[in-house]
Amino acid sequence: MAEQTTSEELDFSHYLDVILRRRWVVLAAFTIVFVSTALVTFTTRRVYQATSLLVIEKERGGGAIQNGSMVENSNDDYYQTQYKLLQSRSLLERVYSDMALEKTEDFAQPRGVVKLQGAVTITPILRSRLVYVRVASHDAKLAASIANRLSEAFVEQNLASQLFISKEVLQALQAKGGDSNAADLPAVVNSPLIQSLKGEYAKLQSSYAELYARYTEKHPTVIRVKSSMVALDSQIRSETGRIVASMKTELSGQLKGNNVRVIDTALVPENPIKPNKRNALTLGFIAGLVFGVALAFLIEMLDQSVRTQEDVENKLRLPFLGQVPLSSDNKGAVYKALLTKELSLTSEAVRNLRTMVDFAALPQNIKTILVTSTVQDEGKSYVSSNLAVAFSQLGEKVLLITGDLRRPSIHKNFGVSSERGLSDFLAKGQNVDELERLVQDSDVPGVKVLACGPRPPNPSELLNTPRLGALIAWSKANYDRVIVDCTPMFPIHDTLLWGRHVTAAVFVVRYGSTRAPLVAKACQRLQEGGIKILGAVVNAARPGGLTYSAYGYYYQQYYHAYEQKAAAPQA
Repeated sequence: MAEQTTSEELDFSHYLDVILRRRWVVLAAFTIVFVSTALVTFTTRRVYQATSLLVIEKERGGGAIQNGSMVENSNDDYYQTQYKLLQSRSLLERVYSDMALEKTEDFAQPRGVVKLQGAVTITPILRSRLVYVRVASHDAKLAASIANRLSEAFVEQNLASQLFISKEVLQALQAKGGDSNAADLPAVVNSPLIQSLKGEYAKLQSSYAELYARYTEKHPTVIRVKSSMVALDSQIRSETGRIVASMKTELSGQLKGNNVRVIDTALVPENPIKPNKRNALTLGFIAGLVFGVALAFLIEMLDQSVRTQEDVENKLRLPFLGQVPLSSDNKGAVYKALLTKELSLTSEAVRNLRTMVDFAALPQNIKTILVTSTVQDEGKSYVSSNLAVAFSQLGEKVLLITGDLRRPSIHKNFGVSSERGLSDFLAKGQNVDELERLVQDSDVPGVKVLACGPRPPNPSELLNTPRLGALIAWSKANYDRVIVDCTPMFPIHDTLLWGRHVTAAVFVVRYGSTRAPLVAKACQRLQEGGIKILGAVVNAARPGGLTYSAYGYYYQQYYHAYEQKAAAPQA
């Protein structure tokens, strides 16, 4: 359980680290989305919506009368029909014509009625007979007027429809009222009483036929059955007349009433429904944040550069030696931070790097190392110079050799002459004792520099001479620590020539610069050349990630507390 919690915390830290490191991406994406949303929100034309309220009662009798018969309707069918009628094209055309909406901007031709249909929304209130009629328009007064006129037109249409149907059916009933055809009306046929009476009449009729075949018409039994049949027929006619009269009464009532009426007329809306500034800005804020974070993780997923310890260990499969922060101070020597007494994250990072290099080299007692990188401008000379100064501060005698005969820079870092140096010895040296006059003192005690000398036209041929091996042997014999600032691995291979005599290297990777596959290929070439990579150092690291920022914070806090404790006895 504890392992699971730790894993979740590490995953959360990783996600937070990505967001902090890509904070400018998140901020830029968020700003674009939020500002775009705000611009659209504040420039979009306002839309107002007016609402009227109708009540639609179910028709009397729970059904409609069609062709003289009562047809029952379910609530759902009836009300769905009414909602569709409210949005029917014929009703909208009537409102469109009555209000001369073709002269308005929102509903002008062509397709004016279609525009009106799109602006009307019918919203029933759940578990009630009430329904909202909503109309949207850029003109608030026009929206209210249309909503009210549409409601009134629907009420008028419903009343006219009832009057027309009721008159037609009533006339039909009156025509059939005295006729035997009234018995064919569904309301009469479906009456339980009439059905029962007709059943008895059918039995008597059957008995009468049997008796008539056996007796004469004046037989008492035949007379009794015939009298019963006449009585039942009279009762059936009476009940049929009562049903027809009831239907006439109901239809007459329908002529006097309307089951649809307006409850609330639409008022002119004061506030627009679109755009909803608060909701739009809130949605823009959330969408911008989500888009920014998603874009940050997408870039992180596609990013093949090396930035963190995890990148070094997972992408390059190399030991991690440390990070050297990006220096914003361009004045003075590149190793100035190591020579000052002020608190410095750079100086502490270099000293940590020195410790890690020493530990990595300890098992084989390696004192001579190459410093290289994948391509140019990754800071290998900067790291070499600072490492040399850091080792010298332990009391070691350090020789810093310019191994890059093509683009040397060590002499600039230490302010020494480049007129004599390594190329002189490799080209025409006779004895290693000549190296004493070629090595120059630097302004840092304990650090001596072997500069490039005159840049040769054929660096690879010079590095292939036996003098290179003699140089390394002499350096090991005379110095505690030898650091060779070599060429990058691409596009040249001079470092492999140094690797014949120096078998350990520190690999420099610039923060967020070179792609990991290319770095891995360069490391593979080093290892194939028999050079042991002690580890990789990430140079020019920039704050922003959770791990790096926390390291700087705790570093400052640690030394701040130490200074306070040191100052307490003096006070």
